[in-house]
Amino acid sequence: MAPAVSVARLLLAIVLSGDRVRLRGVERDDLPQLWEMYNDLEVEHRSSDGPPVPTPQALVQARFDARVADANSDVVMFVIEVDGDLVGEVMLHSIDRYSRSCHLGISLRRDRWGQGYGQDAVRTLVRYAFGYLNFRKVSLEVLAEDPRAVGAYRRAGFAEEGRFRAHTWHDGRYQDVLRMAVFRPDQG
Repeated sequence: MAPAVSVARLLLAIVLSGDRVRLRGVERDDLPQLWEMYNDLEVEHRSSDGPPVPTPQALVQARFDARVADANSDVVMFVIEVDGDLVGEVMLHSIDRYSRSCHLGISLRRDRWGQGYGQDAVRTLVRYAFGYLNFRKVSLEVLAEDPRAVGAYRRAGFAEEGRFRAHTWHDGRYQDVLRMAVFRPDQG
């Protein structure tokens, strides 16, 4: 019997091509660039529902090591590349194998916002989730007052499922969060 290979290790070899982006597994050499992105206040505040706090490099490395070591991780993470340049990360998380659903998260460097790279990365990851991982639903949460992000998700096929009123603290006040989802075409 062959030894079990962790999902994280397999993802290092998987490369997904979108129209404008390339998604590949996260490698240790990517960690310094990801650390810089995690410590950009606006990027982190828009990509996480937690408070934006400084992220030490050691924590980024420890998370990476834990994902590589955990064969049963419920996170599938890729870096986003454009012409060989790391511009962000995209992931599937909160994986529910029973209902065949998951959540999608994305972070893009601020200098790459509004250029269509995030939308292409999302579409590419959703195709992977449906076609290779056999998920039937991918969902996400986004600030309702972020028209750039909401529009990109809609163009990538997501539809609003609901609204969490005054759900998250952003820019000095509580703001609404939209729950959006896309279903595999034969499941919706």
